[in-house]
Amino acid sequence: MRVKREVLVGIGRAAAVLVAAAAAAGLLAAAVVVPRPGAATEVPSTIVQPAESRQLRVCPGPLLELAEDAASATAATSFGPPTVAIAAEPADAVVEQAPVAAPDNSAADSDGGPVSIAAEPGAVDAGMLAGAQSQEADAASVRGLAVAACAEPAAESWLVAGATDVGRSGLVLLANPGSVPSTVDVRVIGESGPVDAPGGIGVVVPPGTQRAVSLAGLAPNVRSTVVHVTSTGSPIAAALQHSVVLGLEPAGVELSTPVAPPAVAQVIPGLVIADRRGIAPQEDHAEGDDHPAVRLLATESATPVAIELRDASGTIVSRIEAELEAGRAVDIPLGTLDPGAYTALVTADSPVVAAARATVLGEGDDPVVADLAWTAASAPLLDGAALAVPPGPQPVLHLANAGDVDAVATVAVDGDAREVAVPAGGAASLDLRSDARVVLTGVEGLYGSVSFSGDAELSSMPISPPGPLDAPVRVYPQ
Repeated sequence: MRVKREVLVGIGRAAAVLVAAAAAAGLLAAAVVVPRPGAATEVPSTIVQPAESRQLRVCPGPLLELAEDAASATAATSFGPPTVAIAAEPADAVVEQAPVAAPDNSAADSDGGPVSIAAEPGAVDAGMLAGAQSQEADAASVRGLAVAACAEPAAESWLVAGATDVGRSGLVLLANPGSVPSTVDVRVIGESGPVDAPGGIGVVVPPGTQRAVSLAGLAPNVRSTVVHVTSTGSPIAAALQHSVVLGLEPAGVELSTPVAPPAVAQVIPGLVIADRRGIAPQEDHAEGDDHPAVRLLATESATPVAIELRDASGTIVSRIEAELEAGRAVDIPLGTLDPGAYTALVTADSPVVAAARATVLGEGDDPVVADLAWTAASAPLLDGAALAVPPGPQPVLHLANAGDVDAVATVAVDGDAREVAVPAGGAASLDLRSDARVVLTGVEGLYGSVSFSGDAELSSMPISPPGPLDAPVRVYPQ
């Protein structure tokens, strides 16, 4: 059979192409298989320090009592002002104070309201502005000690505290220190899941104003409340007042500020147990406030969780395991513990928020609960922090080290510095003085709180790092 020459030429050319392609593939395979001399290159990047911004904190203001006036059952009334303490580094920095209007408090004209404290850029070292307030209450329905750190306003906050079942009441305090209005959504999650509360959605907080929202008005008869606050417009400084009445007698009050954001690991430093009593973790009827417990909420999905209680040396005193359902708050009893200070380490497979509750008994032959405290899970500190210590009984600084390397912190109290060793996995404490100005250095990665305890009084406040606005940023140029 005769074949045209053009066809033969085409076949030859196609074969040549195939041979060349096979050779190229072989070379490529060899290049992949045969090791070449190392020449790794890193993507170029640089650390950029943003321009320092104005530092701002807001103190929540006086404790409030509901329905003092029988003619106005939903009115909130204060019964005296709190005492505010401020600390900054350097000590002679100019710190501005400004009142925040409190139209929901009928006694604000006499007792005042929230206070914002601020420092202009460059006046205070980054993150070294702090404030705190304290108030001892002895009113008809509110009694006890409440200490709260002045919080940095934020667009999102989690408040882990409170209850609205019989004898328990709460107020969500929303302060807007900014110059523009804020629209706030207050969502409450309880032991049965999210609560349908349209009244908490779209709460308008005018500039320079605090609004007080009744927790029971949003979520009545809930034993374990977690409040999620989000805002658009100005950031909000949120707080939660939780008070208890047993029978006709007030049995404690606390002002809780935001806990650390959701994470798979949470650290609760400085949980003070005042009296030896409790309920076993496996009990399913652990209601009320008269036993230590950790409140948890899995914010995204169901997850196993483990709670380790450690003493100052890092020894695990107890370990509790449980299963959390997504979107359902739960109080896990911690059993019977000896009086002392503990660190609670919480680990889970998906993000959770956390805080721990403890109480103190009153005096007498048959004492009952006289006060309660909520100790918040806190975020890890940066290298330095300022701390304001308001008046209160026996203030104690607690530093917890969740890492595996020993740490040494420097604590300067009114300029008098000393080193404090914080063992890996353990904690350290240091007695403070009321009204002291405290500066912490070398505390990066540690967790901190301050407890106050006395006869029939108990309270706690976290030491929180500043927000991310002034944090260094790694930039990768295109």
